[in-house]
Amino acid sequence: MGCSISALTEKQVVNLCDGKILGHIVDFKVDICGGYITAIVLPGETSLFGFKKCTDIIIPWNKICKIGDDAIIVDIGPISNVEIGENKKKRWFLGC
Repeated sequence: MGCSISALTEKQVVNLCDGKILGHIVDFKVDICGGYITAIVLPGETSLFGFKKCTDIIIPWNKICKIGDDAIIVDIGPISNVEIGENKKKRWFLGC
């Protein structure tokens, strides 16, 4: 059974631990040499007026439990705030 990238972005991502809806996939991390997806990227929280902050939620592919018809179930632990990159954007790494 296969699934297209565009079909994956239409599904809601749900945390198995607390049932919280995390959002929809906006990007993917891909291993160019191996040709496979290593992580999914979700948008971070927005501010009061809807402006996007410099945060992304990155979930490793091995944390995906099930891809269903309407949702993607992930099993992630507590969120840890990690500073990465030269520009020091804040990113949320889940379950790493």
